[in-house]
Amino acid sequence: MERLREVRDAYDVISRAYSTARETGVLAQRLLGEVGEFLRSAKPRVILDIGAGSGGNLRVMRSFFAGSLYIGCELSLGMIMGSGEDIPWINCSGTHLPIRRNSVDVVLSLAVLHHIPGDLILNVLSNVYDALRIGGLFMATTWGCVGDALERLVDRVGDCEGYVSWSYGLGDRVLRYYRLYREGELGSEVTKAGFRVVRSGVIWVGRYANYYVVAVK
Repeated sequence: MERLREVRDAYDVISRAYSTARETGVLAQRLLGEVGEFLRSAKPRVILDIGAGSGGNLRVMRSFFAGSLYIGCELSLGMIMGSGEDIPWINCSGTHLPIRRNSVDVVLSLAVLHHIPGDLILNVLSNVYDALRIGGLFMATTWGCVGDALERLVDRVGDCEGYVSWSYGLGDRVLRYYRLYREGELGSEVTKAGFRVVRSGVIWVGRYANYYVVAVK
């Protein structure tokens, strides 16, 4: 849990400058270009966004699901307070989801799971599985262990594991824990948690590879 506390503390600091950062929702826009119609066909009533943050990806996804109840789960209270988004918020972690079982139609987790240590990831995915109704969808993206993401890793604690710094808008750099993903690794973890993967692929944003899966309970 120490890694998660580090991530929370880092984003509490980053939240002071996040609203002016270069986050434009490009990942969410491109992801919806790949699987948007498939998601729309699910006609979700309740959507849970784990690690919703406060940036462009949240605004893009919320707009796409405009007719649904959109709930944000975010570990960093600073990010919630800086979001300006008028949605129901829960200050929570994917490791402890205060959500009734079988109550959510779609769970989103964009650029979040790569902050979860390997020994906790199945706990998070099992919680997601429990929260979803039968037939519900889970969509997640993670940074790939290639390109700029791999080059930016510092203070490594493994081949694809270490820290990425943030300094935009701040006086000092802030280090965030990352566990970057190899191709196929995200789908394997999701399958182990009981899901059936129905869509998967990679989206490049600049030189950052973002692996994605859409899975069904």
